[in-house]
Amino acid sequence: MVSADNLNFDCLELIFAYLAGNDLVSVSLVSRSFLAAAIPRLYRTLTFSLNQAKRYPHIMSPFAVVLGHSNLASHVRHIDIRAIPTVKLTPQPQFLSDCARTISLCQNLGSFTCTLDVMPAFLPSLRDVAGLEQIRFVGTLTTKQSELLLQISALRDITIDNSTWNVVDVLPKWARVLQSTLSSLTLYNMQHLSTDILETVLPSLPRLTRLHVVSCSKVDQAAILKLISHTPNLESLAFTTYDTSRPLPVQIAPLPRLRHLALDTQTAPTPAASAPAFWTTMLDLTRTWSCPLKSLTLRLSDKVALGDAFVRNLVDSHHATLVHLALLNCTLTRENVTRICRKCTELERVALSIPGKDSMSFAEALAYANRIHTVTDVGDVHSSHAPHPPLSRVEVRTIMTYQPRIERIIADGRIWTAIRRPGQDSDDFDIGLEKKKAFSPNHWFMPPTSVF
Repeated sequence: MVSADNLNFDCLELIFAYLAGNDLVSVSLVSRSFLAAAIPRLYRTLTFSLNQAKRYPHIMSPFAVVLGHSNLASHVRHIDIRAIPTVKLTPQPQFLSDCARTISLCQNLGSFTCTLDVMPAFLPSLRDVAGLEQIRFVGTLTTKQSELLLQISALRDITIDNSTWNVVDVLPKWARVLQSTLSSLTLYNMQHLSTDILETVLPSLPRLTRLHVVSCSKVDQAAILKLISHTPNLESLAFTTYDTSRPLPVQIAPLPRLRHLALDTQTAPTPAASAPAFWTTMLDLTRTWSCPLKSLTLRLSDKVALGDAFVRNLVDSHHATLVHLALLNCTLTRENVTRICRKCTELERVALSIPGKDSMSFAEALAYANRIHTVTDVGDVHSSHAPHPPLSRVEVRTIMTYQPRIERIIADGRIWTAIRRPGQDSDDFDIGLEKKKAFSPNHWFMPPTSVF
């Protein structure tokens, strides 16, 4: 007799691939065979968040578990550290030691993320992981510590958040070490980064397909449009634009493979303008390059209502290919939301400011979309004179009823999910609610994984 407990091990692994979090933990407690099949997925990613840091050392960290059962290390592919327990504002030394020793054991580790200023504790261990391909870290390092980066030599994806000048200084050497592998480079909030350094780095990276240089005050839009001549194969580009009188290059190298564009604009347009003039310039360039964008993210430093002319230009430029659209700190009229939903026939995900006082009009506009399944409210509750109340269950139901294709609405730190069952009417469904994760796995300007 066949039972769930004596199913083929490979079958169990395939079944458990659909489970995560507490569900996966619960099923691993059913029997020994279930535990054996769940372990590879349970320990595939080791994460440590603020909630865990607050309870440490009363709870055992995943790193201590792996150290106590070294056979588990072979299953670890990703490590993601978002918080560190502290003792009198100093990182807990035992925790750092456990993390470093675990990294050394995890020789199948593919990606490492640490968003805190503790990278020096992990560098000696990371340089010994031969298969490491992706890394994100805070670059507050000394000269000697920065030199250790040169020994991490097989990376495909690098993200550096902030940095000392020492890391910036070593970037050209590191680029030469990685010239045969690196395809994605993200430099965020690096105030020591200059155009001259990038001019040295980018020619060494012929395989680069993703370049994101955001909040680096010495690198403006004129510099980026000059530097992309070294990276003709870019598929994803993100950068910050500043209020500067520097003219753009006369000749701008085309990016025919570009599929994702993100613009972080630190100056607001004049009241008479419908959008920053540079946004229009970039839309015109993408049309000239004949690169059909699948993803577009635009963010302003000050909230502005986008005008009809700009929205019409955006839709005319990429209506046939746009899958993801995010307009941050921008407001749209109902007519313009309707225009986007009606014309952009491939649109699946939007991030817009949902009007708190007129969610019905927003719902009616979304009804014109053909494929949309995820809506994110990016309205800032502190940005207006009148507080913007959180979306209510009634408003969420209204939006999901008008647009039955919507599966998720993300708003106010919560995720609303439509639970539709076969045979039910489009307006007969349940709504699930869960708290959104406190941290986002990627920066806001990164391309969505569903698009690439």
